[in-house]
Amino acid sequence: MGKNRRLVIRVDDRTSMLLSELSDITGTNTSVIVRGMIMRCVEELIDKSGNWRINNEKNKDRKD
Repeated sequence: MGKNRRLVIRVDDRTSMLLSELSDITGTNTSVIVRGMIMRCVEELIDKSGNWRINNEKNKDRKD
């Protein structure tokens, strides 16, 4: 993998509070939790061969 890249995002107050609570409960930095959640979500969107499931679902509905 390449260099890490910093990405700035905005979340609402409730999401920030929940992430902070989870961080306190787990003793883990909030950024570690967010990175883990992002990777989990991305993995759910990719099939076993590494293709995006979303594109595959769109292609199924397409009439050639």
